[in-house]
This record gives sequence, structure tokens and C-alpha cells, in this order.
Amino acid sequence: MKKIEFQFFKAEGSLKEALQHLLGCSGQLLKKYFSSKDLSKPIREKEIVHLPLEFVNHLLINPEYEGPQVKILIDTLDYIAIHKPSGIHSHPLSYGDKNTVLNSLQASNQFSSLNVNNQNYDRGLLFRLDLETSGVLILAKTESFYQKMRHDFEKVMKKKLYLAIVEGDFNQEGEWTHFFRPSGPKGSKQKVSFERESSSHQGDLKVKKISFSGGKSLLLVELKTGLRHQIRSQLACLGYPILGDELYGGSKAERLFLHAWRYEWDQIIEDEQADLFDSFFDLNSALQVCHDMLRVL
Repeated sequence: MKKIEFQFFKAEGSLKEALQHLLGCSGQLLKKYFSSKDLSKPIREKEIVHLPLEFVNHLLINPEYEGPQVKILIDTLDYIAIHKPSGIHSHPLSYGDKNTVLNSLQASNQFSSLNVNNQNYDRGLLFRLDLETSGVLILAKTESFYQKMRHDFEKVMKKKLYLAIVEGDFNQEGEWTHFFRPSGPKGSKQKVSFERESSSHQGDLKVKKISFSGGKSLLLVELKTGLRHQIRSQLACLGYPILGDELYGGSKAERLFLHAWRYEWDQIIEDEQADLFDSFFDLNSALQVCHDMLRVL
């Protein structure tokens, strides 16, 4: 881990006390980067210590970006809408992360998009997308818009529409309710059931088949709730895991074929950058079918 030199100009009781006094950092953060022995060490006058760069820059967004191009769909005074490519995270978890949408914004000098909720690494993101999922991502640029949207997101956001590709001729159209419980290390996977269980969370979606070609179906999914891996695990429970989603039983592919296509509130944001979907379907024609379906969804 990269470190920088830091010199104390006066003696301090301990490194822990000195860092808390100068930087106002929590004990929990200190324990993440320093051993108990290091933290208890007395600091002498003019002593030089080596501090981890990630610790010094805690909660800052690294201006280096390593990943595919992130496209801006709409940039307003209140929010910015972004096309997130598959294969990058929505936001960092530490200063050392460089493969996220927010790193891309920092690297392209979109500073006004990163000033909201700056005591958390997710900044003004109204929701997240999985690493493997592409599509619309919305970031609040003002505290008032952030609070307005986050306070009651599920009611304010009238529709959340996704595109997905599954193998086979999909025959499970309709509205579905399942119950979810995290499983695996750190809740890395969802366990899905048709029956409510203790501590489970209800997930609802509506799904329509747009097209069937070459042994695969293109689906339009309206996400009613917003649980982790909800679409992925719910379609797998219906017997149709998403192409490329090996975690939930899908076949191996060049990517996971799930795309956040359209979000509707008092405005509508749409992202038609699902380029790889053209490998299986005429996407322009399919998107027109999607628009036609919006009249009945």
C-alpha cells in the first residue's frame, strides 16, 4: 500500500490521539489501517511517520480512472444521468478504487456531480447497478434533489424498466412476487422463495417477452421493488437465468445481459447503449416494441 510522509511538529500522547485530533477520524477507521501497537505509540516532537495514502485520502474520489468510456446521457442543474458500461462498479469503496463510474466523473472534471453526500463514497447516487449490469445511472447534483428523491424513491420513481436476455422461449410473462434472503459470504447471493420466510424481503416485478430468436428471448422487465440481484435471482427462480449470469445458473457469455433501459418519474431518462444485445436481436426494432408495450405495462 502506497504511503506518504507526515511530520508532527509537537509531541502527542499517541498516534491515535494525534490523528483523531488533526483529522477527526473515527476509531473504526484507524483500526482499518493501523495495528493497536502502532496506534498506542507515543509521538515525539518533529517525528516523521508514514501514513497510508488511502487513509489520508479517505472519502475522496481517486482522479485516476481505469475502465471503458462512461457516457453522459443528460446533465442538468439537479442531476446527471450516465450510461454505466458492464464491468465497472457504480462507486468506489476506498480511495484506491479506480474502476467505477464516480472515478470516471472525477477524471473528466465533473466535480459538481460529486459534491452531494460527500461523507459517503456513493455520493449522490439514487441507486446502484451491479458490476455486470449496464445502463442508466442517476446521480443527484444538489442536496435538495437528493433528499427529495431518496426520501421516497419507490413511490417517486414511477417505472424502472430493464432489458434482459435469457435462453429458451420465455413463457412466464406476468407479475411475480418472491421472497428474498441473503445467502453466501457477506450476502453475495440471494435465496429466493415463493413463500414468505422469517426475515425475508418481498420483491415484485413484471415481465414481458419482446422477441424470441436463435433460441433466446429478449425480455422487458419492470422492477417494482429494488432488492440486490432481484431481477437476476427472480428470473432464475422462474427457470430462466440471464445469459452470462453464472452465479444464478446462466450460461457463460461475454457479459451478463442485463441493461437498465429506462427510468420514469416526472421526467424520463432512457439509455439505448445496449450494443452487445445486437448480437442476438435487431435492437432498434426491439426498442420500438418496448415503446409500444409501455402503453399496456
